[in-house]
Amino acid sequence: MKNKAIYKDAPEFNRYFFDLIQSDDLLSEFEKSKELTLDTFKLISPELENYAYEPNKWTIKEVLRHIIDMERIFAYRAFRFSRFDDTDLAGVEENDYNEKVQQSDVKLSDLEEEYLAVRNSTVLIYKNISSEMLDFRGTANEQTYTARTLGFAMIGHNIHHCNYIRTKYLDEK
Repeated sequence: MKNKAIYKDAPEFNRYFFDLIQSDDLLSEFEKSKELTLDTFKLISPELENYAYEPNKWTIKEVLRHIIDMERIFAYRAFRFSRFDDTDLAGVEENDYNEKVQQSDVKLSDLEEEYLAVRNSTVLIYKNISSEMLDFRGTANEQTYTARTLGFAMIGHNIHHCNYIRTKYLDEK
């Protein structure tokens, strides 16, 4: 990401995600990561949907579920912070979330439809947020964020997992 100033408003571990993003144009980057994700869905054959590259790793569908779940959570946090809500928000345990849902029975096309619904909803939140709303600081999982940093974290998180699917599960170089 060109604008390294965003780093000061997020926990250290988010910097990896930010480095995966090409520009500081939030809405444009949401669109780019959406296209990457839709392209990734197209690469997944029915034989690989429930594939895990080694024991105790998530299947491809579980990784996709994780992308969707985390975007919902990040968008909710961003929405709250953009409304100047300073309530401390709880963290989540991603493994517990995935264990509670049986992904092997879910159609890949349904996951894709859900991803699009969640992403489109996220973009609608961000389309109508002022700079002041984007930069309000809130706390989630005992870490300080703004709606802006959560947006970039969502994008980078999405890119990271699509890249991971492509390299670890689909053997792209």
